[in-house]
Amino acid sequence: MKKKITAFLMSVCLIAAMTAQPAQAASKKAYIKTGVSSKVTVLCGKTLNLKAKTVNKKKKITYKSSKKSVATVSSKGIVKGKKYGTAVITLKASGMSTKKVKVYVRKPVTSIKLTSKASLTLGKGKTSQINTKVYPGGKQMVNAKLYYKSSNTKVATVSSTGKITAKSGGYAKITVSTSKSAGKVCTKYVDVFVYQGFDDVCVETSGNTTLFTVNPNWAGLKVSFKGKNGKTYSYEFDNVKLSFAMIKSLKVNSGGSNGQIRIIKKAANKINIALVGTTENYDVYVDYNKYQLKFTQSLKDSKGNLRVSFTVEK
Repeated sequence: MKKKITAFLMSVCLIAAMTAQPAQAASKKAYIKTGVSSKVTVLCGKTLNLKAKTVNKKKKITYKSSKKSVATVSSKGIVKGKKYGTAVITLKASGMSTKKVKVYVRKPVTSIKLTSKASLTLGKGKTSQINTKVYPGGKQMVNAKLYYKSSNTKVATVSSTGKITAKSGGYAKITVSTSKSAGKVCTKYVDVFVYQGFDDVCVETSGNTTLFTVNPNWAGLKVSFKGKNGKTYSYEFDNVKLSFAMIKSLKVNSGGSNGQIRIIKKAANKINIALVGTTENYDVYVDYNKYQLKFTQSLKDSKGNLRVSFTVEK
């Protein structure tokens, strides 16, 4: 008897479970879902796809803007910013709750300007604040976040608010930029020189471009090139500051040679360095204010090592 009762109860439970599944499926609520938040920012002249769809029931969605002069919306849910202001986009589908997205239309960033110095000489441990002005400015402009990056954090670091801290001797370039989301990537640079403890040449490489920054206070500098023939070619400069001044004073197409390296001035800020007795030569751009030498040709050998080296006389 107990076995029959148990079997009966199990049958009832099984039937109840089977009949409950369609009921649960039928109880799932259909609704409109978007791929954006309920509040979004769109730049003037730019578009945003709401990525809307219906869930649990396939229905057509209709869109309507509360202010077409501020923002329009297409039948596919593409919002376009027209002018500064706020508009509400209403999404409807048959048998579903209405969904709304508030759209803030703002003007994009057009440029940024440094209101603090673009070139700094700092003592070790000293700080300096980068100040900027973002255009067009005003409440109609999008909230533009600035990003800061140091090319050499061993020399100088920069905080998320633009505070520079000198760490050790050398050169660092601070990049200040806006993001693409602000409408335009605008970039400015701040040069940081820390001469206290600046005992070695600073090297920055990007692609085939190599930038060397030297200390104008050094008593001398020896530049050596390793030729493709395996030989080393060198040129010595007495007093870095005076040597840069001498190169600056040279007339175009004039120069000199020490028998190993020939230097010819090609333009106001450009010299050509040739290894005597070979076909190897390099165009070098000279920055007389920053004491920098920029090579635009690859300086690496087959092993990836630089062909140029420096010996500093302090």
